[in-house]
Amino acid sequence: MMSRIHKRIRISLIQKLYLCFLFLILFGWYKNGLVPYLNHYYPVSHLFYILLFPISGFGIGALFDYLFKNKMPYNNKFYGLLFSLIIPIGTNIFLFLFVLTFLLFLNTLWISKKDLDFHFIVFGKLFLIAILLCLGHYNYANLLEESGLFVYSYLDGIFGYIKGGLFTSSAVLILISFLLLVFDTYYKKEIPFYSYGIYFLSLLFFSIYKGDMNFLLAHMFSSDVLFLLVFLAPLSSFSPYSKKRITLYSILVGFLILPFSLLTNFYEGAYLSLILANLLLIGLNFLQIKQILRQIS
Repeated sequence: MMSRIHKRIRISLIQKLYLCFLFLILFGWYKNGLVPYLNHYYPVSHLFYILLFPISGFGIGALFDYLFKNKMPYNNKFYGLLFSLIIPIGTNIFLFLFVLTFLLFLNTLWISKKDLDFHFIVFGKLFLIAILLCLGHYNYANLLEESGLFVYSYLDGIFGYIKGGLFTSSAVLILISFLLLVFDTYYKKEIPFYSYGIYFLSLLFFSIYKGDMNFLLAHMFSSDVLFLLVFLAPLSSFSPYSKKRITLYSILVGFLILPFSLLTNFYEGAYLSLILANLLLIGLNFLQIKQILRQIS
């Protein structure tokens, strides 16, 4: 039934991704902007301030595309918007613009020209986090959440009333997005399937080892992990194409999420696992090219 619906909805994968991002932005604005404002934790200006991140991310990316005549589907405005979704709420808008501009220059002048598979969006997130930690502004909670006066249920957390990236806290919206994307021919659905399967098994075994099944329940629907697996890991520009490499890449990402999350936290652990798998992929590509050149010579 769902596959028939998808066949009738004749929109491209990139358009589906933009549609998913729009709903995540609307919910993030509601959860991190409107609800705290209505409870008198933020001034009315915050309702506009929070939207500056996706608007400026998309706008600066569009400016880069115009200046450098980039007409690729996965272009700078797409990456600029994507980067704006995953940042912590404690990020200053000027710091965001600085890091984003640096990333887009990196992509335009080096990564795209060299045809590298380097996942500069994930690198940018980790780079931003390092700066926030140095400045003492690392924070994923809005003022309402910091107050501790509102206690949400487990179901509320799955719906998105939980600490998380500025526009990535809703696990339900991310899962609905996956259902929209999974039937698209060009979406690498194997990567989130395999990676989440390995991640879930690692959570299960660790919870059994600890004797605490609440640990499994608390993290199996981690919105930041789900967002990374659904939107970031399968992106064509940064992920493999052959079945063997897709399997290896997916297993590595899924296996590393838990240990990195235990070493850091469940906001950044998945990003560390993905950047490591991405660097391994680049290394394998380099060795393959080197081998081919040796055979030719």
